[in-house]
Amino acid sequence: MSKTAAELKQLLSLGENQTLEYLTSCELKHCGPQVCAFLNTQGGYLLCGVDDNGQIKGVEHAEQVAEQLESQLKSAIQPPVLFSVEVQEVETKQLLVVEVPAGKDIPYAFNSDIYIRAGEQTQKADVDTIRDMVMRKQVEPTRWERLFSSELDEQGLSTSACNKLLSAKRIPKEVAQAEQGLLHQLQLLSLAKYGRLTNAADVLLASAPGKRHPQARVRAVCYRHKADDEYQDLQHLDGPMAEVIEQLITFVMRNTPSRARFSTANNQREDIPMYPEQAVREAIVNAFAHRDYSNFAGGIKVEVSLSYLKIWNSGAFPQGIDEHKIQQGHISVLRNPDIAHGLYLQGYMEKLGRGSVVIQEACIAADLPAPKWQSDSSSGVTLTLFAPEATPEVTPEVTPEATPEATPEATPEDNPEVYKLLACLDGELSTLEIKGKLGLKDREHVRDSYIKPSLEKAFIELTLPDKPKSPKQKYRLTSLGKKVKQQLSDKKKS
Repeated sequence: MSKTAAELKQLLSLGENQTLEYLTSCELKHCGPQVCAFLNTQGGYLLCGVDDNGQIKGVEHAEQVAEQLESQLKSAIQPPVLFSVEVQEVETKQLLVVEVPAGKDIPYAFNSDIYIRAGEQTQKADVDTIRDMVMRKQVEPTRWERLFSSELDEQGLSTSACNKLLSAKRIPKEVAQAEQGLLHQLQLLSLAKYGRLTNAADVLLASAPGKRHPQARVRAVCYRHKADDEYQDLQHLDGPMAEVIEQLITFVMRNTPSRARFSTANNQREDIPMYPEQAVREAIVNAFAHRDYSNFAGGIKVEVSLSYLKIWNSGAFPQGIDEHKIQQGHISVLRNPDIAHGLYLQGYMEKLGRGSVVIQEACIAADLPAPKWQSDSSSGVTLTLFAPEATPEVTPEVTPEATPEATPEATPEDNPEVYKLLACLDGELSTLEIKGKLGLKDREHVRDSYIKPSLEKAFIELTLPDKPKSPKQKYRLTSLGKKVKQQLSDKKKS
């Protein structure tokens, strides 16, 4: 959640101010002006279900109301912008917390009226204030994503990418039903202006944005050890953003080893990816949404190894954001609101600032170490997801009926064939090579009495897990197998 119960209580104790407003109502006509005012000033929090004195009244059917209010606000406020509407519980009552960033495209309007925040009051902006906002916007440097893309026209756009965006469920009706052509539709989404496409349209929708923006290309590598002479897999990706995101997710999942979960309740083995796909997806989308595209030496790089997954993007955290706030799910400023909005419309982004929280929750659910964010203004932002510390290939699933010992001490007496296999297995060996090392003649006996039970205990693994019957199939020790083999060796020495 964006705010804990303790943090909300602290907000309630402060009283209404420049960046905080209470409302008992969740109706659009009351909430819209407040959100619009925060966007046009410093950002802030709107707490629904609280009276003027800070007393909690609560909101009935809060989840349903939150979903409806968020949809209504995003339709009624222009230009398009991202914010979050969350349900929080305080003192057994549910509130709606609307977190609003400071907008980058002022002036914002709610139902054609412009509102501002003056102290603890929200009011309509007068003519002079609106003129001042427009003048300030004109003298500010134009964001990279709003600049016109050189040499890009409609022919350079990907037809499939445009169709995916304009047919998305979240696309506004006036955009989907516009009859003036593609450029007009994109102009309604702030991706074109005066008949010309912007840089945001280029990286979101162009067939090959890297031709004009080399920093838009993405590099993905996979290796076992960083000192290896050759990569196991290497890709350079260029294309519409949604397409590249999907290719990157596929790259990571393809090159990520599986883990096995066992339940003693049913003695079934379940192979799961090392890193949960939800965390991988959120991490990659965040890199595209928040990176600094104006840095022509920048980009995005994904590294997959046995011990970690690293996702790097150019540009430091936005001003006022650090590692601690990232972990709490706070993003007060969007560096690329047009690009982020394009991703939101296609379902890649959900709530403002929720991506980091989703990543952490997915890692916790998968029994992974906590992810780590690092930011440096000169080198960029790196997110690292770590493999399990103890047994990368195997994480036993503990059930109420399970014994507390996750890794029992190796006892050769309970299955001598398995431990004989562990003792002889060095590197990667085929069934024929294992048979030779064991001094056995019956291939079926080796497979059924040695290899199969070793696989079931997750002491060994296939080198080609996607092709179990391949003639090139070999077997190698897992981390758990290496640990048990070392344990046996130490016993012999003692």
